[in-house]
Amino acid sequence: MTTAQEFVQFWLENSDYADEQYGARRGRADVQQLADNLVRAAEGQGFSREQMEAELGGDIYAFIRASIDLQNADERCA
Repeated sequence: MTTAQEFVQFWLENSDYADEQYGARRGRADVQQLADNLVRAAEGQGFSREQMEAELGGDIYAFIRASIDLQNADERCA
């Protein structure tokens, strides 16, 4: 069985939104929309927001923001 954290990682890497999330620095509303889309997708797979946040060690928005910032930093270094 997949964990909530594995689902989040998979979604960030493979969703229709993956191309949208990386690149230029995204504003709060854009990242919040990604977080909302992720929560809806996860709920469809049986994961609650609370379960995801417990496995991620914090807020989904903050996790996505950090993922975007890390990806952008990696792209600048490449």
